[in-house]
Amino acid sequence: MSDTEMQEVESDWWFIGLPEEWRTEQDDDSILIFDQDELGCISLSTLQAQHGKPATANDVRELVLEVGMRLDDGKACKIGDDYQGWEFETVEEGDYIREWFLHAGDHLLLISYACAEDDRDMDRAAVDQILDSLRLKVIE
Repeated sequence: MSDTEMQEVESDWWFIGLPEEWRTEQDDDSILIFDQDELGCISLSTLQAQHGKPATANDVRELVLEVGMRLDDGKACKIGDDYQGWEFETVEEGDYIREWFLHAGDHLLLISYACAEDDRDMDRAAVDQILDSLRLKVIE
């Protein structure tokens, strides 16, 4: 962990740590996190499992297929202490996009990071560090 100060962002389901120079915005469906130059953006969206039971790896697979992606194009991943699922990297019309389809607790979490293709490696380490701080909120 670096010496930079971290701020914590909280949703109803999780906590995530951010370097001080990153900032957040929230809308109805997502929490958006921007780097200091606003060249890259992380978006986090939480979905409840539709069947009312805790989300599973199978729910993640179904969601990936539902949005038209192929599991073979991604790789299994573990984010933070609690989240597991699939990660994808694509380039679309000059934009570099990393996407994570994850599950933990009773919900699914969709995360995407987007920036210009030329900037694809600029925030990679920072994005990985931010996502590594993701923790499930324990609801008493």
